[in-house]
Amino acid sequence: MTAQPLLHAQQLNLATPGGRPLFRDLSLQLDRGDRVALVGRNGVGKSTLLQVLAGVTAADSGKLTCHGRRILVPQGVDMHDRSASPGELRRRSLQAALDADPELLLLDEPTHDLDQAGLDWLSRALASYRHGLVVVSHDRRLLRAFEDFFLVAESGCRHYHGSCDALLRMLQSEQDEHERRYLSELAGLTREEKHHYVDAQRRARKKNVGRIRELDRGSPRILLNAKRSAAQNTQARAARIHRERIASARAWALAARRALAVELPLEAVLPQLPAAGALPATELQRVAAVAGERTLFEDVSLALQRERLGVVGPNASGKSTLLELLAGERRPERGGARCDASRIGYIAQNSANWCRPESLLELLLTEAQLDLAAAASCIRAHRFPFALAERPLTSLSPGERLRAALLCLLQRPHPPELLILDEPTSHLDFLGHAALQALLSRWSGGLVVASHDEDFLGAIGLERRLSLAR
Repeated sequence: MTAQPLLHAQQLNLATPGGRPLFRDLSLQLDRGDRVALVGRNGVGKSTLLQVLAGVTAADSGKLTCHGRRILVPQGVDMHDRSASPGELRRRSLQAALDADPELLLLDEPTHDLDQAGLDWLSRALASYRHGLVVVSHDRRLLRAFEDFFLVAESGCRHYHGSCDALLRMLQSEQDEHERRYLSELAGLTREEKHHYVDAQRRARKKNVGRIRELDRGSPRILLNAKRSAAQNTQARAARIHRERIASARAWALAARRALAVELPLEAVLPQLPAAGALPATELQRVAAVAGERTLFEDVSLALQRERLGVVGPNASGKSTLLELLAGERRPERGGARCDASRIGYIAQNSANWCRPESLLELLLTEAQLDLAAAASCIRAHRFPFALAERPLTSLSPGERLRAALLCLLQRPHPPELLILDEPTSHLDFLGHAALQALLSRWSGGLVVASHDEDFLGAIGLERRLSLAR
């Protein structure tokens, strides 16, 4: 007798409230004891799918059956306990779920906010877990323990068996093909717009014939002139908008296709920095920072210009606070701080300070003063998806927004000499992580990075580390 699957999803469909499909006709099966990682690009709907599999959210259609108890540990943590850090709260929620010992444990980005001790604990705990396990994560340290992956996309879900590194190579190849399909669709849109424009002109000519007939019927000339003037203004405005839209779409499609056809090295679009100034870009003199009644750190002195510094330490040790001081976003409780904001590029945790209404493409054309061809080449060299470059930064995921913010900073007429990045890898998908690592390893300026990701810190060429203790 064949054992019942632990979980079976058949033809699931789900769309966002705005109508955008998250996934269509998605089917998957989990047997008891299966260990699977859900992976996919940012914004594809992995967290929503996990909620559907956990029974927290209902799909729009399809069938889901589960023969066992399920527990979901979501991505967000309950911050009502102000005495504990986000990492401590996440570890508590993970421990409670493990202690409950469900037949199916579903974890959404469980490594977020965990320090190195927490990551080591989680790896040991999941290695010994004996029931079904589904994990959504971009953390390669965690994913190297998996050999089975569900690749999630809007079109559905497919299984991949193999190593994490082999999966990354396959995804990069598929991303290149996806870019080619996008540009083909964009070219089709341009042709469709041109067809609509030609059709509108044909309708306008028919209206002109109607005006001649009305003149033959003897309508008052002043009335005819008023009608003609209003119609001409409306048609001229509509025609101009159509022409501009067609020209813009055609120019962007052409520039993007040319950029896609050329494998431009990243070094070609990174800025050449001027000689270092006489003064540090940012400086702290015996500063202290306090959170509530607790002193985070004190007597810290730093002077940074083109140095490459990693800031490490356990949760709630003050890493983000130190970066805010260096970026001039916060004043110390004691000591002195000075920074030249024009020489610094700062991206806060979750890219919260870059929630802007403009798109990456708009910012490259306006603030960076690039032409369309240069903007397309820059976007391609940084491996940023062309389709996302046209969307407002506010609509992007934190990981996508971080990458867009970096492109904007590095392409400014006067690029920063020092980049300050707070947990830059925490929301990046596989391809975004690889692109960021390549960028920072080639960046010739100064760098301050706070991160728990030891593999990442080791790959970007840091010169020294500052370790904060709690």
